[in-house]
Amino acid sequence: MGLKANLIFWARQFPFVFPKHIITSCTDWIAEQKERKGVYFAQRGPWVKTIFEANFFQHGEPKTLGTPNEKAFYLNRNYPIEKASLFYLQNTYLMGHKGLVLTADHQVFQEFSHHFGISTLKKFLRKNPFYTFTGKAQKVIGNGAVLVSPESHNYYHWLNDVLPRVKIYESVLDQIDHFCISSKVPQKFLDVLPHFGIRKEKILLINESEKLHFDHLYVASLPGSEGRSPQWAIDYLRDKLIKPGKAKSPSKKIYFKRGAVAERMVLNEDVLIQTLQNNGFEIIDPDQLTIDEQVDLMQQVKVVIGVHGAALSNLLFSPDHTAVIEIFSPDYFRTDCYYTLSSALKLNYWYVAGDKPAGAGWGDIVVPEELLLNTIKQVNG
Repeated sequence: MGLKANLIFWARQFPFVFPKHIITSCTDWIAEQKERKGVYFAQRGPWVKTIFEANFFQHGEPKTLGTPNEKAFYLNRNYPIEKASLFYLQNTYLMGHKGLVLTADHQVFQEFSHHFGISTLKKFLRKNPFYTFTGKAQKVIGNGAVLVSPESHNYYHWLNDVLPRVKIYESVLDQIDHFCISSKVPQKFLDVLPHFGIRKEKILLINESEKLHFDHLYVASLPGSEGRSPQWAIDYLRDKLIKPGKAKSPSKKIYFKRGAVAERMVLNEDVLIQTLQNNGFEIIDPDQLTIDEQVDLMQQVKVVIGVHGAALSNLLFSPDHTAVIEIFSPDYFRTDCYYTLSSALKLNYWYVAGDKPAGAGWGDIVVPEELLLNTIKQVNG
């Protein structure tokens, strides 16, 4: 990099401690650029194309034999789904595991990075003032496409935030040289990419502190909003991952083992497992299975029980009318993931709230066995 280019690069990051501006709408930004720079630029500059129109979801009432928690489900009974778009940008930066996309003068596009209701992008950047600053940026030759989003090494977010974006890239798939993916994503997640038409040599892993510069970058909308997967994304994943002719008559009853995880433990899981085994349930540790094996397993299942967590993402691959019993902790009663997914798939959805013993850690619960067994009886009819 020459002296002039070096000076421009450093000047564009000034004042170093915070991005120049946060762009709330990439579509509006593109329109402003075209209006300001004129017809020639408009024909050759960035563009946006709507791939899926906005929609609206209406879900039925969830079922429980315990005390209903209507408040927890209220906001996820009815809600809009935003349209999904394909963006083409020029002279652009991509940075870190959050998948931040920045303009050449270091304005950040807000809509390409989830923040999961914990902190807005603006608050995150104020708490991490040097996050977008680097002493160097790597120039990448060729056309890039963003498949980076926060927590994409988590199974739920890989399935629901990352893979559906490939659908949005379909019209330009043969023009993409580099699919940018977080380096934290485990190999078994990467192993399914050939199902989506992405060859190994086109995968470009990006590190947390890495800043890449592209002359040409495609960016797909993030599907859904902290859960709430759109119907097109659900249909796309099922089409790509469920193998034709693999479906069997569903007969299995399974429990997704929570195990010794870092948080949200089932404190009576050993006893619970014994009870469920006595009632014909298989105990499944999804970490021991490939994604393809998990998909094949789900095609054989008629009843699924699991504590709210990434393992329940496998509901995506359930046959019609599969019964699901989701177990919640009072500390983390999130209904925008598997309740909404179950409803979209027309599954038979039930839920049970765990008990919170005195002195238990955040998210830790004891599952009420009698309530769960009665729910299973109700599900089985």
